[in-house]
Amino acid sequence: MHDKTYQQSEVDLAYKILQDSGKAMYFRDLIGKVLETKGNPIHSPAHTMAEIHTQINMDSRFIHTGKNNWGLSEWVPQRSNRYAEDTSIAHVESKLRRERLLEEIQQDYAAATTESDENEEPS
Repeated sequence: MHDKTYQQSEVDLAYKILQDSGKAMYFRDLIGKVLETKGNPIHSPAHTMAEIHTQINMDSRFIHTGKNNWGLSEWVPQRSNRYAEDTSIAHVESKLRRERLLEEIQQDYAAATTESDENEEPS
């Protein structure tokens, strides 16, 4: 197991650890577990922790759940689909309003043109 674990990146190990635990973890505990699992000797623990924390922060598979806890974004219901749905509905409604407004303007223009034609005296 250590050979395969040794080859995995720290961020991939963090993902696996969270996946296995099934719940968010405090970032120091998560990174500590990554380092423990990796088994590499580290020269600067603070630098290594900061580096792994940065990798986790930049990886879209992870989500900050508050109070320095990290979980997996796959655990959170995706809002983007709902947003896309809402935007699509809003777009259609907006288009219908514009079409109705255009129809009303055309009707008003046609009525105004008809009235002005009727009011003109024949030459």
